[in-house]
Amino acid sequence: MHDHGVDDKYVSEISVDPGPGGTVAVYLVETATDEDTRSLRKLFDELKPHINVAQLSRGRLVSYAVQTQDPTILDELERVLKSNYAFVVMQRSFDPVIYRVVKELCADTGSKLLSIPHCNICGRPDPFPDTVITLADDNGEQMMSRCYCSTCTASLMDRTNKDFVLSLLSADRHDFGSLDRSKLVRSRARSHYLRYKIRSSAG
Repeated sequence: MHDHGVDDKYVSEISVDPGPGGTVAVYLVETATDEDTRSLRKLFDELKPHINVAQLSRGRLVSYAVQTQDPTILDELERVLKSNYAFVVMQRSFDPVIYRVVKELCADTGSKLLSIPHCNICGRPDPFPDTVITLADDNGEQMMSRCYCSTCTASLMDRTNKDFVLSLLSADRHDFGSLDRSKLVRSRARSHYLRYKIRSSAG
């Protein structure tokens, strides 16, 4: 089912950014004191310049998903956590099962589940989307950002980057009207992997 949001007739630019990729792990840590929570937050904040970090929950249960090109970091992080906290669970992947465990433990401990991206095609939660498409107006102001998981992007890979982008928009839960049949013209992209201007629409 498609949903509706921004007025797509004002969209004039589409930017595409692939995710950095890498190995993902999830860490669930039960904290006993405020100092535990502060120390845990400091640890993951210090890692942000080196790996991708997404916090999943806060409160008594603090949980993070991380993504890195160097899997040895994940083992070292697990070692550090287990040497400092009594309850630590680590999974070397992110999937709906571990996310459901996080949600259930949040309910059991009175912790807060934090918002993370969901694939805009299948609805699957994904802290590190495989591809992000950003829609902007004539002034370059962002109107909407869409996230897609690796499973959906793999199933829609096309002959060209343009066809791939249009296939994602066509499969998206949002109703883009004729936008997914637009003519895309490649433009210079200083801050994005790919950027296209919308020149005209097919009828």
